[in-house]
Amino acid sequence: MKKLLIIFVCCLTVGSLGRLGHAEEMGSAPLSETVKGQVKETLDIQKPAPTIELDVKDIVESGTAQTDKVLQEAKPIPSKEDFENYGNLNSKQIMHVSSPLIPEPPLVTFYPGLSKVVSKHWEFRVSDESGEMIKMIKGKGVPPRQIEWNGLNERGEYITVGTLYSYQFVTFDEHENASTFPGEPFQLDALMYQQKGKLIIEFANKKLFQDDQAEFKPVMQGMWDRAIDVVRENSNSPITVEMYASSAKSPLAEERRSAAVNSISDATNLPAVDIHHKVDKIADRGDVLRLVMNAK
Repeated sequence: MKKLLIIFVCCLTVGSLGRLGHAEEMGSAPLSETVKGQVKETLDIQKPAPTIELDVKDIVESGTAQTDKVLQEAKPIPSKEDFENYGNLNSKQIMHVSSPLIPEPPLVTFYPGLSKVVSKHWEFRVSDESGEMIKMIKGKGVPPRQIEWNGLNERGEYITVGTLYSYQFVTFDEHENASTFPGEPFQLDALMYQQKGKLIIEFANKKLFQDDQAEFKPVMQGMWDRAIDVVRENSNSPITVEMYASSAKSPLAEERRSAAVNSISDATNLPAVDIHHKVDKIADRGDVLRLVMNAK
């Protein structure tokens, strides 16, 4: 509510006779006279509140209309190139979550299943590529639902990478009649295990590197990246790169050792001078590259 102050200016004129008499008395005095005054009046003016004409329904419908449009649109199917872009993400510090896992114990899980013949006892046998049996697991009565083998031979040593192995399951009835169930032959390109407080990753050189070269095979790059992830996870412990070859003075072995050290250094920002390394003659683990770290 506002108050308005109005000021009136009043002009009063004296009649002609009065003015004439007054003029005669005053001589040259004016014939008219102005009287100024103020008339104070207060007017109350009410200011109406502003109105907004808005329909809430319009707001809701506009938002839901956009949502419905998005939901009803056909979603594009990712192309092969899209997936390749994801695979090409590269960083010296990124974990390769899509890299293939490196085999580690237990290496073989066998499911005997139910046999129509009641077994008196059974045997699970593992043989190397020469046919020599390196491990036997046996039991009596009905076989268990699954049999796990950790990859250790009868001497308590892990099988070697790059070697072909086979296994078979044999059941014997009460008359010692044998029923043999052969398994699929298998070969490990890499193996990760713990031994004597060390975490070890082994690669078969013939699987990891190009023939007579120090370059990694493209098919093994994913598994090598996974090995670097493990090195990164154990970055607080020293790492040793061990290269085994037919000769400790082999130039090719030295080139491969250098390639492995530089690859680890570039991917982890670990200075190459801080990575221990050696080239040695083939021993009991075969023609392999080994990454050795302290186990957690």
